[in-house]
Amino acid sequence: MVNRIILSIFMKGDIDGYTFYAHNLGRFDSVFILKSLVTNKYFSLIPIWKDNSLIKLTIVYNKKKINLLDSYRLIPNNLENILESFKCSIKKGKFPYNFVNKNNLNYVGDKPLKEFFDNTSYSDYSLIKKPNWNLKKEVLNYLKSDLSGLFEALLKFNENIFNQYNLNITKFKTLLGLALAVYRSNYLPNHLTKELKMIKGELEREIRSAYFGGNVGVYINKINKGYLYDVNSQYSKAMLNDMPIGNPILSLETNLEKIFGFVYGEITCPDENILQIPFIQHRGYFGKTKPCPRGKFKRLIFS
Repeated sequence: MVNRIILSIFMKGDIDGYTFYAHNLGRFDSVFILKSLVTNKYFSLIPIWKDNSLIKLTIVYNKKKINLLDSYRLIPNNLENILESFKCSIKKGKFPYNFVNKNNLNYVGDKPLKEFFDNTSYSDYSLIKKPNWNLKKEVLNYLKSDLSGLFEALLKFNENIFNQYNLNITKFKTLLGLALAVYRSNYLPNHLTKELKMIKGELEREIRSAYFGGNVGVYINKINKGYLYDVNSQYSKAMLNDMPIGNPILSLETNLEKIFGFVYGEITCPDENILQIPFIQHRGYFGKTKPCPRGKFKRLIFS
């Protein structure tokens, strides 16, 4: 079925380069789509992953391509809240997910009991028609309202962004990418536009390998008498420190005193009698962060 759906899209005419959205593509729809298309020799798939989640899938067929993006990455909320916040004419439907099973797919009769409708108030439940409740028709109506509602919300979102910032949301995979583009095109001072470079390709991947999240470890798990303090805004404070800007320069310099940037080298972590708590993180296979290791290891690190 998934193969037929994708093929029917390519048969619709000149759709080369079109962008399609699925809400929560990376964590839900992509499972069915990839499983179905990966064995089809007529389709070529180009996925982009982030944190084990699919954020973009390009499907190529007969020299034409379409792009699938995750609307949840642009508007991170559930569809019901999105439709309400954008004041869409279409509302999120109510459906008894727990009612459906392989033995009642052709069910026609009284509406299912309220216990089958998750997160549905009694007032909303009372509005659902009672006699001749048709499961097949309700499924199709529910899916149609989801698609139409998401389409309306994305149109409104794109119109807002384009009118205010002259940007098209289909050019950006995530809300963070869109926010960066809004800043660069509308708020970045002119004298900085030449200094801040958008690094892409292999160099970007190398530099990103040196980026890690917060390094947090608990070494004393019991305090008999003490106070608890919450220290926040550490990321924003760190962003005030100097960072390399301008055109990247590749160098064979080995004196760290002369380097301000990212350095690749072999790191030796001392024994425990010299350094009780190691603090330099390392990534293993598949990019997974390991605990701070001892001994020797190689990685890219900020000087």
